[in-house]
Amino acid sequence: MLRKRFWRGSSFAALTLATAAAWAGHPMLSEDTGTQGRRNAELELGYAWSRDHGDSLFLFQPQLSFGASTTFDLIIQPSWTNVAGDKGLGDTNLDFKWRFYGAAPWSVGVRAGLDLPTAHADLGLPNHQVSPHGLLVLTGDFNPLTLNANLGYSHVPNHLGARPNLFHFSVAATYAANERLFFVLDTAVDSNPDSQQSQPPVVALLGVIYTARPGLDLDLGYRGRVTNAAPYRQWLLGITYRGGL
Repeated sequence: MLRKRFWRGSSFAALTLATAAAWAGHPMLSEDTGTQGRRNAELELGYAWSRDHGDSLFLFQPQLSFGASTTFDLIIQPSWTNVAGDKGLGDTNLDFKWRFYGAAPWSVGVRAGLDLPTAHADLGLPNHQVSPHGLLVLTGDFNPLTLNANLGYSHVPNHLGARPNLFHFSVAATYAANERLFFVLDTAVDSNPDSQQSQPPVVALLGVIYTARPGLDLDLGYRGRVTNAAPYRQWLLGITYRGGL
């Protein structure tokens, strides 16, 4: 029973948070190199509904980004989860994002930080341990097409057979139909968090982003599994607001 409860929490965190929401702008799986700019802020409200091996999974994950400089953001990202009826706070990410290279059309950046064990009832990191993570980001801007590629790593506590070293790779294409409407195609492959399973979770996502007015985006995404190790399906809904301080 303990192991089953643990895998409900840790698998949800590894497959749903790290792959879809924890690093990327909603509803994308892949991060880009864009930053907010000095003294600008972005509030992202992300919702996700999943089905995984008969369990219903829900995630609410707001993210607040603040531009400390033109190329450097500070980020906090708490979460609230409902995993098969177990409800409560999830873990919290404290991150920075730094775009350290740019020569049109290419730019390179990194997003990295700590996953803090704020979850209740074994729905996140075990034993109150901190998990570091990092993501190398490459963006190519070929207007109206934008390409992103990510290579990531997370180290999680070794507990009840969890795999401690997790890797992530994703690629995405975003097409701007006009100034307000954007279409997203994204795919990702991750390490399986269960050390007893060798098949990696592989997922693909189709999404749309609509700019209702300058500084306000609405988005919708559908993520399906490519391998059986990934959640069966996931719907994502988001609202993003940007403004100066």
